[in-house]
Amino acid sequence: TTKEPTYSVIREVYDNGVAFEKFEQLLDKALEAKVDYIIIEPTRLGDETGRWIYVGNCLHKTAVISGIASIISSLIWQNRLLVSSPICVISIFCTGLYTVSWNYDPCCQYQ
Repeated sequence: TTKEPTYSVIREVYDNGVAFEKFEQLLDKALEAKVDYIIIEPTRLGDETGRWIYVGNCLHKTAVISGIASIISSLIWQNRLLVSSPICVISIFCTGLYTVSWNYDPCCQYQ
């Protein structure tokens, strides 16, 4: 049998002064429940979440691409560490930052 996808909708309902905090709590609950799809109606929360995911994806891609570039450049220019070393440092920095900040964040599983 095929598993039916799960989803969560965070509705934009302003019924009190702490609505944004409630939206964040609902998002956290949806992330903890590991639903397949999360629909975010509040524009501000959706924008912030989208930026967070974008930065994480960009950091991950930068770490991978610079790591590959570092390996390739060290193979091409074996006697010139000045070429591959800075690229390697960028890869290590991005990998460390991604691991600490994004790797264990449940939000990184969504696009």
